[in-house]
Amino acid sequence: MDTKQLSEFSAWLKETDIVDFVYKKDGTNIEIKTADAPVQASKFDCNLIPVPSPAVGIFHTAAKGESNNLKEGAQIEEGAVLGIIETPSQQHEVKAPAKGVLRIISIEEAKPAQYGQPLFFIEA
Repeated sequence: MDTKQLSEFSAWLKETDIVDFVYKKDGTNIEIKTADAPVQASKFDCNLIPVPSPAVGIFHTAAKGESNNLKEGAQIEEGAVLGIIETPSQQHEVKAPAKGVLRIISIEEAKPAQYGQPLFFIEA
């Protein structure tokens, strides 16, 4: 491959979404990386709404002395209390941001939770 072909090929690569190209032939090895390749957004359609942890702490399904039998597939109303995050100073309610079906419970009883960590996913 001569320099003219290499330049043309490099220009063509920049117009594609290929970011790494390796050419090997008869002992010749050429590797081209195009860091400025155009980025195209992925088309991903999802109607799951994450329910994030409101604080750093320990997750409980309900306050002491109460019960909460949430199960995947349950109908959830907007504002429903899905659990509690216990911190040293207070308890923070985890509330459903929308009405829908509880599809994923991604935390277990008495496990630590980070601020913003998705604890549940609701299908609206």
